[in-house]
Amino acid sequence: MMLALELLGGIGLFLLGMSMLTEGLKLAAGDGLRAILRNWTRTPARGLISGALLTGLVQSSSAVTVATIGFVNAGLLTLRHAVWVIFGGNIGTTMTAWLVALVGLKLDIGAFALPIIGFGVLAQMLGTKRPRVSGTGQALAGFGLFFLGISILKGAFETLLPWFETLDLSQAGFFAPFAFLVFGMVLAALAQSSSAAIAIILTATAGGGLPLELAAAGIIGANIGTTSTAIFASAGATPAAKRVALSHIVFNIYSGVAAFLLLYPLVAASHWLADLLLVDSKDEPLTLAIFNTLLNVLGVVLIWPFAGRLVDWLQHRYVAPEESIGRPAHLDPTLAAVPALALRGLVLEIQRMMTLAFASTEARLSPATKKPFNGNGDAGILALGQSIRDFIADLSRQPLPSDVVTALPDLIRSIHHVEETVAEGAAISEGAQPPEALTSGPAWDRLRAGVLATLETTAGDPDAFKTEFDTEMDEVDEAYEGIKKNLLASAAAGRISVDAMEAALLRARRMRRVAEAALKAERRLCPWAPVASGRVETAPPEET
Repeated sequence: MMLALELLGGIGLFLLGMSMLTEGLKLAAGDGLRAILRNWTRTPARGLISGALLTGLVQSSSAVTVATIGFVNAGLLTLRHAVWVIFGGNIGTTMTAWLVALVGLKLDIGAFALPIIGFGVLAQMLGTKRPRVSGTGQALAGFGLFFLGISILKGAFETLLPWFETLDLSQAGFFAPFAFLVFGMVLAALAQSSSAAIAIILTATAGGGLPLELAAAGIIGANIGTTSTAIFASAGATPAAKRVALSHIVFNIYSGVAAFLLLYPLVAASHWLADLLLVDSKDEPLTLAIFNTLLNVLGVVLIWPFAGRLVDWLQHRYVAPEESIGRPAHLDPTLAAVPALALRGLVLEIQRMMTLAFASTEARLSPATKKPFNGNGDAGILALGQSIRDFIADLSRQPLPSDVVTALPDLIRSIHHVEETVAEGAAISEGAQPPEALTSGPAWDRLRAGVLATLETTAGDPDAFKTEFDTEMDEVDEAYEGIKKNLLASAAAGRISVDAMEAALLRARRMRRVAEAALKAERRLCPWAPVASGRVETAPPEET
């Protein structure tokens, strides 16, 4: 009974120490984690290295994963870059095994743990108004608790050594490694930390009672079992977060299965590396630390050739409707090599964006819409606009024909005006609502009809469009001026409050802005619309 309590207490101290160490280091680092993730993930190699270094620093792959997910959600980090941070995090998390093998099981750290904890708590208390000092103190206290737990676990497993020796596990055949694989998975899932599970396994091997191959199988299981954290973290999360978590799961399972199939060669390679590093290969915890690192490095090497396909596969998982809208349907990186085709694809994509945006705005302004419009598609339309801009930026890095150079400014302005219609439409339906009596009547019907007409342009060439532009905009301006005059007169006569008048006038002004932005978007795109059917018109539109 006492042995079970000792094991439970050691595990508890170890997990508490790990938690305090991680949180303290994150607090002490300030914005360092954010800055490194923003600036050091632009290539696969840099993402891999930054993920490994950050995880080794904060002693938590979960912290790095959560930060990475946050950057993906914010659009500051693409999934293609984020997966390499995740892969690097798996390498960085092996630092815990090295700490246990080199320090926790070599020195009588338990004798120094209590003073370390005391100094850490004191620094944390004195630095309450200085986050970095407080974080450093918390990390120091966690460091002491971490090794105090290791010391207690080491003593408990030494008591269990005679029992291990009676089991003769080395003669158990294939089922013993498989059983320890499952044991490692369960242990990591329960502890929600592969580092904790691996530390327990390393401590159990320190007395020599656990065969190295079985301990190695347990380490593989711990690496697979830690994916449960990603599964729990992604429950109810955004699609981007789920894809990042899925990359973590795929990597750990892929590398774990490969390592288990190569279990005995990898153990032999760990012995060889231990001898090469002038380390006693009979030092089983240290050999297992090498094995753990080798396991994760092997996973990166094996997945590297397939990383691009993995990212493409992940992009099609958990796709939200907004993301389907936001993905270009007519643009492809290969088009950039042929500027004429790229221009055609850009025109088609902007036409698609315009159709989506105008349909959304029309639904908001339609008198048949009695309930608030669900604008969830706005994010997708705006994302599509950014994707088109990104394509234009990539296209502009090469020499371009004169017609394409002439077209690009108009296309960029067209995107901007389309986004204006979305923003103004959202403001109309989601902003403060004026009294219904002030937004109804013949004048408002005329304004609404004029705005809706601008969302359905029929002209096919620039000359015809100019006539339509002037006619439709004049109709909207006349209706707007009539509403403005009536509202001001009613407020001056005291028939309506000034606040109600201003709210109604703001709605009319926004409806006019929708019409103006829609017509400008169409005017900018109209000269280049023939490109979509194979005929290029190079005359730029006149300013209005």
